[in-house]
This record gives sequence, structure tokens and C-alpha cells, in this order.
Amino acid sequence: AAAAAGAAGADGAAPLDVHAVDAHWLQRGISAFVEDANASALLARDVLAALGPDGGDERACETRLVMLLDYDRFDFIKTLLANRSRVFYCTRLKQAQTEAEAEAVRAQMAADVDGGGAAILEALAQTGSAETWAQDRAADFANRTRREAVGLSKLRGVQLDDGARP
Repeated sequence: AAAAAGAAGADGAAPLDVHAVDAHWLQRGISAFVEDANASALLARDVLAALGPDGGDERACETRLVMLLDYDRFDFIKTLLANRSRVFYCTRLKQAQTEAEAEAVRAQMAADVDGGGAAILEALAQTGSAETWAQDRAADFANRTRREAVGLSKLRGVQLDDGARP
């Protein structure tokens, strides 16, 4: 049951992108129906605790979420249940204040193979590598384009700022 909760999509809810869930994703979702920011923050803390390993099995977690959020928020509850591990681990990781706290969350994720924590950690690393690669490619392209523009401007006798950095 825990693996299904971490895998997402079991209830028909779309799996969340691990990078879409930041430190305040849960609070933003709750603020859609709770106007007071302080109440929203407190509720987000309680919901996060319910999503964690101490929140019990899927049925206990669902019951707790319905008690916290009310039954009329069931679509949001279904999204939370289908992405339980993603929301829990990504939120905790992004809320870490120090590298030691972040490393402790990563260690917990790596140890939670059945709950999907290890797979989420791997997805975070893979996507991060792809983003870094894309950023490097874009920077290389920009530098090459700038050099070519400066070279062409010199051929035509036009003065351009070459954007050279010290």
C-alpha cells in the first residue's frame, strides 16, 4: 500500500513532478480554500505529518486528511494520497534549513525503498542533471552566438559590446 501511495497515479490522479513540489507547494494548495495565511501554514504542517511514515497506512492517512481538510476537498485529498511520498519527501527536503538537515532527509528517502523515497531521490538527481545539461548547452550557445556577432560586426565595421566578462 505504501508503494502504491508513493508511485502515484493509482487513484487516477496524475503524478506530480518532483520539481514542482517545493517547500510551500502544500501550503499554496491549502490556501486555495483557507484564506488566513497562519491557519494555512498550521494546516499544511498537520497535513504533512499525516502524509509521512507516522501517518499510518493509506486508509488511516485518508481518514486523517478528511478530518483535517473536510470531505468537500476530496479532489485535493486524492491528489495528496496519490502523491503521498512525493509531497512528503520533496516538501521536507526543500524546507531543510541546513545541508545537514537536507542530508538527513535524503538518507531517510534512500532508506524508504518500499514507500518510494529512493525512487523520488533518483528522479530528483536525474532531472537535476538534465537541467544542468540544458543550462550548460544554452550558455554555450549564447557565448558562441555572441562571439559570432562580434566577429561579424568587426567585418562590417560596426562597434558592438562584446559582453566580455573579466
